[in-house]
Formats: sequence, structure tokens, C-alpha cells
Amino acid sequence: MKKIIFLLALTIFYLQPNVKAEEISLSPNNETTLEDVKQSPEEINLEPIILEPEEKPQEEKVSPYTKRALKGIIERNYDLNSTRGMLHDQLRVDIPKGPVKDANLQVNLLGTFSDTIDSKNSNFKFRMQTINVGLNGKFRSEKEGYNLLFDLTPTNQNFFHHLVLDAWVETKRIPHNTLMFGTSRPTVGYEGGQSPYLIPFLTRSQTARNFGNIRKTGIRLKGDYKYMDYDLGGYSSDTWYSEFFPGVEADLWVNFKPLAKGEGKWGNLNVGGGIQTGSRNSTDFLLEMAALRYEYKKFWMRAEWANADGSNGASGLTEKRRWGYNFTLAYRLTKKLEFLLRYDDFDPDKMKPKNNQREYTAGINYFILGQTARLILNYVLCQNTQNSTYSHKIMVGTQFLL
Repeated sequence: MKKIIFLLALTIFYLQPNVKAEEISLSPNNETTLEDVKQSPEEINLEPIILEPEEKPQEEKVSPYTKRALKGIIERNYDLNSTRGMLHDQLRVDIPKGPVKDANLQVNLLGTFSDTIDSKNSNFKFRMQTINVGLNGKFRSEKEGYNLLFDLTPTNQNFFHHLVLDAWVETKRIPHNTLMFGTSRPTVGYEGGQSPYLIPFLTRSQTARNFGNIRKTGIRLKGDYKYMDYDLGGYSSDTWYSEFFPGVEADLWVNFKPLAKGEGKWGNLNVGGGIQTGSRNSTDFLLEMAALRYEYKKFWMRAEWANADGSNGASGLTEKRRWGYNFTLAYRLTKKLEFLLRYDDFDPDKMKPKNNQREYTAGINYFILGQTARLILNYVLCQNTQNSTYSHKIMVGTQFLL
């Protein structure tokens, strides 16, 4: 019983630290007092002990301008499906405050030497095919990004209409999906929606350069799943900022991946299709497309088909009924050297008989530093079935993505 009383008194003592030890009696007979306690209240430290978490050592940020970083530009394993420049890290600026987290300067250059030879003469010339400068990066949330790209290439067309190539913002808050707002290049077939720095030859196929390769302004949803991906967009039917909302247009593309379960064991197969439909200045158009792409180890092939009842692509708005198809074979002899063949058939007006234009192309790509430094050699045999004439073209291209 005395022990219980002693514990209760000790508890009261801690709850009333200002009471002196001599004033407390633990029992009526004063048999046990706090004098038996060796430490006085003043000597007892009742303050709680706070354990501060250990600070993790911060990783030292390596400068992109060190000798090791610059040497990494040469030794890097470049992705042939990426347009990221060789000086991406060196041209990046981190922004410590504000809504924008970083900004990456991009400079893309593509020049060609070509010699067109017909039955009478030849025409050798140099052309600066592409000069693009822009900025891209992420916002502070890291789930949103932006891209600005400008075309500074000298051209006979209206310079200011073609000045803005890309001007969009995106959000990736929905898993496997990217929602885009602004001006971009819609997916009109595989090659028609590709960057000019990723296409296998110096020029696009005839269906791609007539129906695709165009910039439009609108809303776009891109999805990427294991067995399928898609690109669904609603746009103004204006192209290159030439008119203010002359109509509406839908560009829809779906791609299936039937061999995705094998994780590349049997190669990668993509089967896609889509439509482009809308109205511009009361002119209706409808484009139907289908494509097949297969890649296995060093070999890849691609086939595309398109049929138009009116179109609104890079060659302009037209009511003509046109169609075409092309087939490409390629083999990568090494990581740097690639050989290609393409057969390309296009009918610019189905109402005219024997009007097909055919192109037979052989090419060599030498990837010095992936797509960031690439040499291209193409030979093209052109056939016009209407007058049974032939012409030959030899083209040498140099590509640099900074």
C-alpha cells in the first residue's frame, strides 16, 4: 500500500514542479518523504528531447560543361525515334521561380545538295531545306509542358504564315494520355505526322506530302497503351494561319499493337488507320487512311495507303479525288548505317486516266550521332505514266539537331 501511495505522490510531484520537496508528505506518519529521492526537482530536466531527422546529403549537380559531360555527347546511345538535340543539356536553363520550371533551346538544321537529271539537262543546286528554332520545357507541376517552334527557312511562300510551326501546351494528368491545346502537326498517316528529322528519306512519300505534313490549331488527345494508341483531334480547318476559322475538321487515328505481349520477341507490329474529315469555306473533304509497320531486330518495313474525296493537306484545299500508296523496306547494317528502298505510287486526279506518278527511291542513312548528326544519300527515279517520261534525282543531305 505504501508503494502505491508513493507512486501517486511522485506523480503529483511531477505535475506540480514548483512545490518544494520538503512540503510534501507521502503518508500521515511522515514515514516516507521525498527526501529519500536523491535528486531535487531543480536537478531534474523535464524538457522533452526532440530528435531532429538526419539531413540527407544533397547530390552534387554536375555541370553540363565539364569535360566528362561534353565527352558524353559523343559516347551517348542515341534514340533514332527522338528529336532531342545533342546539346540538350548544355542549352537548358533551369528557372528557379515562377510557373515555368525550365526552358530548352532547340536549333534544327537540314540542308540538301541535289541534282535533277532529265532527258535534256541537269539542275544542280543547294537548298537550306529546314531552319527551325524554338523552346520547350515543363511547368512547375512537371505534369504540364509546352513547345514553341518557329520556321526561319527562306521560302517563296508567305514567310509569316509559315513562321509558327508549333505553339502548344500539354497536360499529362490522365494516366497514359496527353491532352494538347494549340497549334501542332496532326497524325495524317505515319509519315504525314512525323517530324522532318525522323522521316527515313529526304522527302516524304507523295501521300504524306500531299495529304499530311500540315499545322492546324485545336484540341488534341493522344493515348498510349500497351496494345493500342490513338491521336484524336478537333481543329479549325485553317492551315498555316491563313484564315480565321473557316470551318471545323476532325483528324482521327487509331493504332493497334497485336504483338505487344511478346515484348519484342516476335518483333513489333503496328496496324493503324484513320480519317480526316471536315469543311473549309463550304468545301467538304474526306480522307481515309490505313498503314502497316513492322520491325524485327535490324529489319523494318512500312506500307501506307490513302484515298481522298477532297482533301485539306499540305498541297492545299481541293475537291479532287486522289489516292496513293507506298511501301518501304529498310535494313540497319550497323547502329550507324542503314539501307532503304521505297516504291511510291500516287494518282493526283482519279478522273484523268493513266495519270499516276511513280517514284522509286534508294537511300543510305549514316547516323553519326543518331538523328542529331546524320548524313543522307538518296537516288530517286521518277516516272510519269501520262507521257511515259522519266527523270532522275540524286540528293545528299546533312542534318544537325542542336
